[in-house]
Amino acid sequence: MVQRKATMRLVLCFLTIMLATEASWAQSTQTTYVSFGRANALLVEPAEPGPNSHIALVYNHPGTSLNLLLDPVNNFDHRSGPELASRGYRVLLLNHNSSRTGYEPIFPAIGQSIEYLRNLPGVDTVLLLTHSIGGPVMAFYQNVAENGPGACQGPEKIYSCRGELTDLPTADGIVFLDVHLGEGFRFLTYVDPAIDDEANPMHRNAALDMFAKANGYDPADGGATYSQAFLKDFFAAQGDRNERLIQAAEKRLSAIDNETSLYKNDEPFEVASLIARALQSDVSLISRTRSAHPLLKADGTVETQIVHSVRPPSGRHDRLGTYEQYSVRQFLASEALRTTADYMMTEDSITGVDWASSINSAPSNLEGVQVPVLILTMSCHYFVVPNELLFEHAASKDKQLVYVEGASHSMTPCRPEFGDTVKRTFDYVDGWLSDSERF
Repeated sequence: MVQRKATMRLVLCFLTIMLATEASWAQSTQTTYVSFGRANALLVEPAEPGPNSHIALVYNHPGTSLNLLLDPVNNFDHRSGPELASRGYRVLLLNHNSSRTGYEPIFPAIGQSIEYLRNLPGVDTVLLLTHSIGGPVMAFYQNVAENGPGACQGPEKIYSCRGELTDLPTADGIVFLDVHLGEGFRFLTYVDPAIDDEANPMHRNAALDMFAKANGYDPADGGATYSQAFLKDFFAAQGDRNERLIQAAEKRLSAIDNETSLYKNDEPFEVASLIARALQSDVSLISRTRSAHPLLKADGTVETQIVHSVRPPSGRHDRLGTYEQYSVRQFLASEALRTTADYMMTEDSITGVDWASSINSAPSNLEGVQVPVLILTMSCHYFVVPNELLFEHAASKDKQLVYVEGASHSMTPCRPEFGDTVKRTFDYVDGWLSDSERF
């Protein structure tokens, strides 16, 4: 009965999306539902094939549900479907549920999606397309597809990949839309160094508390102006606590493997207070690029310049006292990333991160990717510097990094004066894809 109701929820969800999308796209596009077993997808394509229809893209943003029927992941309404299909491309919006034990369970469905698109009449080029935390997924997939499972194994990895990752079909390119650097880096930047005793997380070290007014925090708007001395101590302590958590998880994994744990294959791993992103409060941090890059301006011009973030502060002191629940294996496979003694963030840099230590590190994975890469970054968000770092690590000879002035993480304008940032974003993607010398 529970499964039947859950199935009905999925069907109703799909029908609702279909009705809404058909109403808005019907004049120029058509949709087809596709099933890949535990995964499902929605193909959005032009009603009449045109000159761009030979190019198809697989879009995925990972879900975290353990049961797709009970809690369906929904990528069907992502704006990339109608935006690119209305410009003549075929887009497969892929849903796949994934536990936090790693991205490998998603890879077979991505591979099936690539093969499905390659078999469509007229398609000769298939790319990966993604947004936000989907960036590390697609970089990881393409690295393994191009170089085999050895790309995510080795002594430098905290937790090597363990899935069946041979013979994955490769894509012909990747389009990144304002993407993360990896689950491990995301976790690292949330680690609260004011907690120096995991057994007593409500006690806070005032000298390292980014939410203390004495250290420069303003609870009225979640903003802050931190001193350089505070930031130096803060990031050093953040790296230290992150390393202690990794060591604790590795010790518990050893006990599991040696059958001295309370559990057989895995065990709970709780982390308190994952809220301490100094970069979200002090907007001077990672706020400008080191080099000049093209900026798609609101007036329609393109100017190559040092790009500055225009994001507002977004500190989250309201989440003090909360915690996240992982398992030991989940934590090590997905959230663990090592730092070195010089871990630090400044206006234009992130230093002291061992990118190769995590299998889902986007910078490390892009070092093994040779296909063309486009990175579009929204200037009203905090990926201005992270995406420049991603660009610098990319090994592709054909790579571009472009910024959209005033676009938020969802690609919409963060203030009215920035105009139609969605159109500017996908017009640029269109131009990049339709370059006959590239594809």
